[in-house]
Amino acid sequence: MSLRTKAATTASAAALAFAGVLGAAGPSTAASNGQQIHFHDSSGSVYSIRIEGYNQNGDVASGCFATPGRDTWVGGWWWKGEVTVTFYKTSSCSVATYFGETNAWVPTSQSGDWTTVSS
Repeated sequence: MSLRTKAATTASAAALAFAGVLGAAGPSTAASNGQQIHFHDSSGSVYSIRIEGYNQNGDVASGCFATPGRDTWVGGWWWKGEVTVTFYKTSSCSVATYFGETNAWVPTSQSGDWTTVSS
């Protein structure tokens, strides 16, 4: 391999490495445009919850989540503003097993990624 070919190969490799660094994911936006919900079942009788409100993009979002224990972290869903959390006595968010509901305020930003809502 000639000196010119080695130099070109080295320069190309360096350029690819630099481009890879630039294209890598930036810093996490966690806690800067919504929060995830940590649900605490203070009654011990809630087996699923429906969370309704606005997501990090300002779109209306709703999801049903099983709550297998006293504490459930609903990860991967980001909320902000007022949310309604409805409690159910079965794992399917069935209207027939409605147990109650609460409204909670989820800040757009805070020091952590989780906002706690309790039954």
